[in-house]
Formats: sequence, C-alpha cells, structure tokens
Amino acid sequence: MSHTPRNTQPFVGTRDRFGPELRQRDYAQSVLGQYAHTRGYDRLEVPALERKASFSRQVVGASPWPEWNPKGVFELDVPDYGSGHTHTHQNTPAVLIPEGTVSVARWLASVLPTQTLPLKVFYDLPCWRNEAVDTLSQGKAREFRQFGAEILGVASAAADAEIITFIDGALHALGAPENSVRVRISDVGLFRALAEHSGFEETTTIAVKECLDALAECRAGKDSDRVTDLSTRLDALLANCPAETVERWRAMAHHDSGDVDSHLLATLDDVAPGHLERLASMAHALRKAGLNAVVDLGVVRSHEYYTGLAFEVDVVLPDASFVEIAGGGRYDHLIGHFASDGPGKVPASGFAFGIERLLAVMDACGTFADAPTHQRAHHFGPSTADRLLIPEPTGDPVGDYLRAHASTTGNSNGQRVDLWVGEATDTDAIHRYAQARQIPETASC
Repeated sequence: MSHTPRNTQPFVGTRDRFGPELRQRDYAQSVLGQYAHTRGYDRLEVPALERKASFSRQVVGASPWPEWNPKGVFELDVPDYGSGHTHTHQNTPAVLIPEGTVSVARWLASVLPTQTLPLKVFYDLPCWRNEAVDTLSQGKAREFRQFGAEILGVASAAADAEIITFIDGALHALGAPENSVRVRISDVGLFRALAEHSGFEETTTIAVKECLDALAECRAGKDSDRVTDLSTRLDALLANCPAETVERWRAMAHHDSGDVDSHLLATLDDVAPGHLERLASMAHALRKAGLNAVVDLGVVRSHEYYTGLAFEVDVVLPDASFVEIAGGGRYDHLIGHFASDGPGKVPASGFAFGIERLLAVMDACGTFADAPTHQRAHHFGPSTADRLLIPEPTGDPVGDYLRAHASTTGNSNGQRVDLWVGEATDTDAIHRYAQARQIPETASC
C-alpha cells in the first residue's frame, strides 16, 4: 500500500525560522523595546484576530492596498461555542491583523475614558497579508513582524517631531551610521484638498495617489525605471482636467527640489493655505536639529486614515540603499470611528517598522558582525519614566521640542526620559500626566 508523504513545507509566503536568524531578530526587538522604554513609551499587545468590521470602508476608507482589499487579508469566521461545543451562539467575521495601527486605535477607543492623555505606546506584532504569490520576495511575505510606536491624544506638531526623532534614534541604536537616515515628509492634507478642488471621484483619487506614491519611491531610488510609465499613467488620469489643475498635479508628482520652493508656493499654496508653510517649517526645524529631512509632496501614503503630516524613512549607505523601511504620519480621525459615544476626533501620530526589513539594514551596517554584548536595563515597576522634561515654550512647539530632545541625546546614562509633547503652559495637564504614569521627577529644559 502506497503512502502519500506528509507535506513538511509551510504555506508559500511563510516560513520556519531557527537559530541565528531568530537570535538576530530577538536582538533587534530587544533594542527597539528598550529604546522605547527609555523614551517613556509603554508596550501594548493586541490580539492577532481582529473583527473584519474594524477594516471596513467606513473606518479606514478606500485603498488599493492589501490591508483593505478583502482578497488581501486572511479572513475567517470565529465561532462562539456554547458549553461542550454543542452549538454556536454566533459566527463573527474576522481577519488576521495585516498591520498594527487600526488595532491600536480600536484599543484606545475602548479605554479612552480611563486614560490620561497623551498616551505613548509601542507594539511588536506578527502580521499577515495575503499577497499574490507571484509577487512574493525576500522582503515581501505573507507573514511578517511589525514594530510601531504611537502618540495618542495630542495635536501639537511636536508629537510628529517626536515620532520622527524616535525613528532616527532607534535606527542609530540598531547600528545605522550617522547621516545615513533620510526622512521624506509631506502633508496628506494638501493632497486631499487638491483632489477635492479637482473634483475627483474616489477611484480617480486613489489612482492618482498610487502614481504619486510610486514616483516618490522612484526618486528615493526604488525601481526608478518606472518613472516614464508612471508619468504617462498620471497624464492619462489628468487628460480631461483644466490646464491649471494639470500643472498643480504635476508640481506635486514631480517635486524633486527637496524643499518648499517658490514654484510650489505659487502653484499650490492657494489650494490649502498654510499647509506648505507648516511643512517647510517642520523640515527646517528637523534639519537644524541634525536630521536629514527632505520635502517630497509625492509621499502621500496608501492608507486612507492619514490626515496631515506623512513620511517615509530610508537608510542610505555607501554601497546600498533601503527605501521605505519605515512609514507613518498623523491620523486624527481613525480612533473616533471606534468610540461609540466618544469624541469624533482624537489626534494621533505614529509609525511602523517592518522587522524583516530592519534585519537586512542591520546586516548591511555590520551590526551583527560587531557581536553586541552590552547589558540592557529592565524596569518592572508602574513608572513609565524616571524624568519628565517640559520644553521651555517660545511659541514654536517643534523647535522647542527638538531643542529639548537635543539636550537628552547621549546623556541618559540608562535613565528613562519622557519629553512632554503637549502644551508646555498647561501645568494641570502636565501634573496629571506625570501622576498617572508615576514619573517621580519633572523638570523644565
């Protein structure tokens, strides 16, 4: 009698891991987690299963990307059995989580009345996306890990600057050399305003967004041979638009100066007054603080929930470039979709790394060859930080935050320092924040 051999291979796009690769991943996750703790962030863990309704169009909007495409997620029904599994009370449509931000937003909405805001959290999660099997690669799998950090409940641009400096500091802690981190920033609010001004329907808006985001990737060095085809596709989408509208979209799509120049202001400022000025101010402040910040209006991000500042992060080495190893931005409306009787708008800003992409960066930087052996402190008490620093206010929240952040760089000596990103003059809010997180020391800087 013949026997069919047992299939010992995992599903395509997933794989077994063992030995050195896991030791490298464990190290990366340890560095990231400890780095987050030193900046006053607390860890959040959410279930791998999320209700399918959390990813509905009503919550996240429309998008051409796998997260919101029913074919791009792993769906299943979760049965609630009664005693003895003899019958089911109900079957609930669910998905394996394709990313962390939506679940973080859902969690915050559930605990909002009990939390003192702002809230700083980080997460390290397994994620799943049902990518088309003929598109899979070493850097694109159906199962992967994601590390992210979020600041929830504060609208100040200082929170956006905090997230960007977090990414920069984390990459250096993982071994990225100085001046290798590049942050490409934009403002989704400008894109939305121009799409509305142009009278685009939803499908056209999404198609234009795909073109802009892909062209931005090309400028960053990823598959630059696509530029001609993408430009042709964009021109076809704009074929029936007035000449002035076409000029505006081309200014967005082919913006390569790295800054907000006079041509952009003359072409686009009247569409969304103030957006370009704020973007230029953020870029200037980040550069002054020593970060390599580039303005690229094509960075519009695929996720529909972004509302303001958006960014993508690259690591550029002498012999290799890693494009979009992190991405994020501001999403002020997502949390409100989950709060049944809460506010419609809860400001938030955050980002995520793909851990597998980070491991490739660390390998190229020689991190693992250096065999790090240094000890890392662990904290098990209720306090999220040893000190809370409040930037002295000058009327420029981003500049104030970055000045305070510079004073802490390299001087922590293992101490956990939380930088306040809310209103510096709101002493009651500062007191409530420090008390809720049991931070023993508060100081101005």
